[in-house]
Amino acid sequence: MSATRLQLIAVLLSLGVPGCGSRVPPSQSAPAAVEFVTLDDQALRQAGIRVEVARSVMLESRTEAPGVLALDESRTARIGSLVEGILLNTFAGVGDRVRAGQVLAIMHGPVVHDAWANYRKAVAERRHLDKELAFAVAAHDRARRLLAEKAISLQDVQRADANRVAAEEALDMARTEVRRSEEELEHLGITNADDPTGESGEQIPVKAPIAGVVLERLVTPGTAVTPGTPLYIVSDLSRLWALVEIDESLLSRVQVGQSMQVRVAAYSNETFAGGVSLIGDTINPRTRRITIRCVLNNPAGRLKPQMYATAVISGSLSRRVIAIPADAVQTIEDRTTVFIAEPQGRFRARVVETAPADRGLVEVTSGLRDGERVVVAGAFVLKSELLKSAAAEE
Repeated sequence: MSATRLQLIAVLLSLGVPGCGSRVPPSQSAPAAVEFVTLDDQALRQAGIRVEVARSVMLESRTEAPGVLALDESRTARIGSLVEGILLNTFAGVGDRVRAGQVLAIMHGPVVHDAWANYRKAVAERRHLDKELAFAVAAHDRARRLLAEKAISLQDVQRADANRVAAEEALDMARTEVRRSEEELEHLGITNADDPTGESGEQIPVKAPIAGVVLERLVTPGTAVTPGTPLYIVSDLSRLWALVEIDESLLSRVQVGQSMQVRVAAYSNETFAGGVSLIGDTINPRTRRITIRCVLNNPAGRLKPQMYATAVISGSLSRRVIAIPADAVQTIEDRTTVFIAEPQGRFRARVVETAPADRGLVEVTSGLRDGERVVVAGAFVLKSELLKSAAAEE
């Protein structure tokens, strides 16, 4: 090969011309990730950037869970028929406020005739035995006087005394029977003190056992009923239950007696105070949640059963944590991020770990130190600028 040809090949190899037996190695370095944003004073004002110093605060442990308001069953009466009969009239309707002992309806039934008959029979028997006892006592006294005068024997006195004792026992039994028949009438809601003879009428009243509001009236005049037929539902709505469901993993944070606050959509700016009264014994196998019962005072009646509610159950433990406003936290590439303010209008993105807190705050469990300056307003604008810078670099 001539010297001229060898010199030409050497020149081409040195220049890296393709096809001449050499390859340019590809670059192995990726572009550097964008970690900060710089804004001038005008951009800062337009973005509404606000910076605060991260401080540790005392945070009370709280558990927030969904729930529904329900009737307080300890203050709810589901009134049913005690006997077979027919409703003659109803005096209370849905929405009426009734007092304890108020007559809601009256009904007629054959059992009331038997009850009055037993009562009258028992009273007549007691009167008869009252007279029998008076006669036996007089006979015994007379026998003792005659014995003192030696007009009769001791055996006659003993017989008179036995008759007196037997009359007393018979009267005691008659009095017991009268009381039993009175209780039978009281069981039907009838008080013989108002009508000792029962001559004014033989109707069975349906009375409210508690004071409250009539929530349901399940019968109308003329309805034939049997024992156990539902008639009315009356409830005292001055206190309700909040049935709250929490995840089983949060069970250790809840105990009976803890205070709680309830919010409902109807009064979004208000909270209603209550307390945990019962923790369920079983876990729902489908949702893995357990029901917590909370007692909720409702003196003004503003809360209604079946309202959806959110309960915040306060814990007994307080701890010092670093908490920042929730608006300061942004999600960038599936990572929780905050922006740290640096000199000369520079804001550095930093990945942190957080946990739910309360009052619009987020607890920062790692990635942030006490005293660092954090962007608490306008962080979304910084996120947008950061993503645009990263896209431009790519």
